[in-house]
Amino acid sequence: MYNIKSVAQLLDMPAVTIRAWERRYQVVSPMRSESGHRLYSEQDIEDLRWLKVQTEDKGINISQAVKMLEKRRAERSVVDPQAELDLPAQNAEQLRHQLFQSLLAFQFEKTNELLGLGFAMFNFEKMFHDVLAPLLQQIGDGWERGTVSVAQEHFASNIILQRFNQFFQIFQINPRLPKVLACCPQGEHHQIGLLLFTLFLRRNGVEVIYLGPDMPHDGLAKVIERNDVQVLAMSLSDQQLLGQTEAMLDRLHERFPHLRAVLVGHGFQNVSARWKPKRLDGGTDAWAQWFRQDMSGVESRER
Repeated sequence: MYNIKSVAQLLDMPAVTIRAWERRYQVVSPMRSESGHRLYSEQDIEDLRWLKVQTEDKGINISQAVKMLEKRRAERSVVDPQAELDLPAQNAEQLRHQLFQSLLAFQFEKTNELLGLGFAMFNFEKMFHDVLAPLLQQIGDGWERGTVSVAQEHFASNIILQRFNQFFQIFQINPRLPKVLACCPQGEHHQIGLLLFTLFLRRNGVEVIYLGPDMPHDGLAKVIERNDVQVLAMSLSDQQLLGQTEAMLDRLHERFPHLRAVLVGHGFQNVSARWKPKRLDGGTDAWAQWFRQDMSGVESRER
């Protein structure tokens, strides 16, 4: 995957042009990193390069070039998807593409075969970060655009979430570490970042109460109180929910002064000054640094 600066350099195109084409014509749909940065695939770069040739070398206006690109994509998608699925994946991007095709075709056995291949090819962290998390994002984006049906989205999400749950259960818990409550606030339905962060916590021996997406605010206090939760891990991607989420955090802090928070996801990018130190920006390296500083030296009060 490539960030927008790398793509601009590879194509010798201004980043502002790439963003304008993306925003106005939806010529590409890049993934988003945990910190909210655009990540472009090899196919995205190929499509942008083709558009550049049409507009700069052949003098075709961009709107017409986009229509031509859509026709190319339609032809590309009906060549022989099953034959493509039968080819062995060479990298994470190819595996993700094959999984996407098998999931949309409701091919349960083929999907499990590809998942088994992926975990044989890559360590589990690479598999989750570079294949399954972007795959969930791709499926969710397709559902929002109407190119993925509700049934396809449910089928795919359930299979992928089962894999996350399997790994949550295999790691041993260190009873000296504080207990963590992990959830997305009310109204937030994207749990990819939370799943990855929870997987990181479980790998490091942390007991996690995972409540998932769209957790009603009025239910959190009872869970914290009854389970002696010491750390609240919250993931947010929708910045429109930031205000009500901050208000909820303020209420919890007033009731539980001992409760520590860690905030992940680009929805917290503009969080107010009082909560900004709790925001954990970046990927696994930043997570590991936070864990060493804030978790390793603190023992659970309950045990």
